[in-house]
Amino acid sequence: MALLVAIIALALLGIMGLAANDTAHLNILMAANGRDSKNAFFMADSGTNAGHEFLERAIASANSTFYNDGTPATNASAWENEDDFNPDDFPVKWHLHAAGGTHVRAGFIESGLVPGSAMQTGSGYASAGQGAASGGTYSSYLIRSHRQGFRNSVAEVDLGWRHINQ
Repeated sequence: MALLVAIIALALLGIMGLAANDTAHLNILMAANGRDSKNAFFMADSGTNAGHEFLERAIASANSTFYNDGTPATNASAWENEDDFNPDDFPVKWHLHAAGGTHVRAGFIESGLVPGSAMQTGSGYASAGQGAASGGTYSSYLIRSHRQGFRNSVAEVDLGWRHINQ
């Protein structure tokens, strides 16, 4: 009788051990997926930060191919609501690792007049658009960064960027 009770007790403990092992394995996978998705988000977020630097450099050098070349690829109004990802649409690619990478694109949205403000340019009140009362012009852009990460993690971050023209 004691042998039978001992065998049943060992069987129950073995089943509980296997269940605990499966639970631990599942928790490890969940933690790894959480880590990878956060990593993908932070890499995509850094892509938008780098994207605004690329955008400002392109504006300063009058290289409009990055943000407004007259095609739908750089017209943010044409792709801002798209859900599908095509890496060929993103001209900047970096931090590539295995199948993953960060892809950045920028597109022109609109331009307009800035209402009058207290901003002054170096020339003071010399001409229209430079004084405090008349404001100036702006151009708005959408910067999108897409990250393909590990374990099929994906993150996409959009940044609206307004460039004030002087």
